[in-house]
Amino acid sequence: MLEISQTNNIQRIYSNKAVKQNQPAAVENFSFAASNPINLTKVSSENLKAYNPSFTAKTQDSAIEKPSRNLQLRTIKSKLDKTDIKLLEDLEAKGILDDNSSNDGSTVLDNLYLIATEPRIRGLSDKLILKEVIKALSNPASITQKFGDIPVNVAQEIQQETGTPFPEQALNVISSSCVVASMEFNLASRKPAEFVRFAQGLSGRDYSVVKNIKMSDIAQGTAECLWKLREFNTNCEISNNWEDVSIKLQPDRNAIVRARVQTSYKDPNERSCIDVLIQSALLNLGSQNTYDALTDERTGKFNPDKSGLTDFEKTFVEEVVFNTPKISVVYQSLDENGYLTGYNCTPEETKQHILKSLELGHNVIIGYTHMDADNKVDGGHEITITGYEQDANGNGFFICNDTDDNIDQLVKISEEQLLPLIHHAGIPKDALSENDVVVESWREIIENFQREIKSDNKEDLN
Repeated sequence: MLEISQTNNIQRIYSNKAVKQNQPAAVENFSFAASNPINLTKVSSENLKAYNPSFTAKTQDSAIEKPSRNLQLRTIKSKLDKTDIKLLEDLEAKGILDDNSSNDGSTVLDNLYLIATEPRIRGLSDKLILKEVIKALSNPASITQKFGDIPVNVAQEIQQETGTPFPEQALNVISSSCVVASMEFNLASRKPAEFVRFAQGLSGRDYSVVKNIKMSDIAQGTAECLWKLREFNTNCEISNNWEDVSIKLQPDRNAIVRARVQTSYKDPNERSCIDVLIQSALLNLGSQNTYDALTDERTGKFNPDKSGLTDFEKTFVEEVVFNTPKISVVYQSLDENGYLTGYNCTPEETKQHILKSLELGHNVIIGYTHMDADNKVDGGHEITITGYEQDANGNGFFICNDTDDNIDQLVKISEEQLLPLIHHAGIPKDALSENDVVVESWREIIENFQREIKSDNKEDLN
C-alpha cells in the first residue's frame, strides 16, 4: 500500500520498502499545478526544538483577579477604529466574545484584552493584531496562505544587520502552507477562543503557545505517543500520570521577519502578521522544528521534499491542535507512475465519512488531485469542507474553504465533481464505524520501529 503526501508536491512513499529509524523511504515527486480546475460557486456569509522533558507549562495564577467585562471591552475598543468596533460589537451580539473553546478555558474577550494590554514582539503592533484577529473572527474565509513579498530595501537592511547574505528566493515565495492555513481557518471558525489564544501567545513576549493534550489524542498507547513526541522533536512535558502532555508550539525565528514585513508592507490578499505566526508555528511542529519562514522550506525525516507537510505530519499537527484523534484515509489508488487505477472506497463511503465528521462538529481538510488527460496526477491542493447541502433537485454540494483562491467567501462544489478528486482526508476516529476498513499507512513506520527495538534488545541480551 502506498501513502500520498500532498503539499506543493505529491510524494509517493512505497510501503514495501524497509523504513529504518531516521531514514526516509524511497520517494518519487510529482509537481503541483498552479491552477485550480474545480468549478466554484460563492457562498454568502449569511449562509454560513528538541524533545525537552524538563519543560514546564506556564499556568495562570488563579489569585489574580480577572478584569471586569466592561473594562476589557473599553480597553479593546480604545485600540480600534469605528469599522473594527462595529465588527467587535457584531461578534459580541453573536456570543463569540464569550466563546471559551480554548485549551485553557479562556474566552475570546480574555485573549483580545491580553493582546491590547500586554507587550507584543518588537516590530509588531497591538492595534494591527487586534484588527487582523477581529477580521478573521468576523470572516474566517479571509484567512489566506499567500506570502507577501519582501521589499529589496528591507532585505538589504536585514543583510547589513546580520552580516550574512539574504536568500534571493525569500523575496518572492510561492506558498506551500495550504494545509496549515486550512487548520488556521478551522481554528477561527470552529474554536474562536483557541484561535485568539494562539494569536495572543505567538505574538507576545513568550513567542509561543502551550497546548495541553491527552496521550490518546495522538496515539493508541504510551509507546506510540512517546515515539511520536520524540520523532517530531516536540518541546514537551509529560505528566506523572502518563496521560497528560503539554506541548510548546513556537514559530521559527525567521517568522518574526515575515510578521514584521506583513505589519508594514502587507498588500491586498496577502497573509496578515497573525497568519504568518500561526502558520509558521504549525509548519514548524509538523516538520520536526526544521521550518524556515524566510524561504518557506523545511527539512526533517518524514519529507525529502523541501516544502509543506506530508500526510503523516499533517495528521500529527491536526491531532495536537484540535485534541482529536484522526486517521488520514487514502481514497484514491495510484500506481507507481502516478496513474489513477481505482478507489479504496466507494463515492458513497467517502461522502459518509465526511458527513459524519461534519455531524460531529469537525471540518474536514481534504487533499484533492489534479489529473491530466491520461488520468495521471499532475498536482494537487488541500481545502476544507465545512458543510453540505442539497438543491431543489436533490443535487449535493459541499461547502468549502480554499485559502488560495483569492475569494473571501466559502464556495460550493458539487459532490459529483469533488468526490472523485479526493485523494485523502483527515477523518476523526469517532466518525469511522467498525465496518470501515481503513489503514493508517504511517503505522508501518511504528511497526518497523518496534521490530528494531525488539531486535536491539535481543542483541543486548546475547
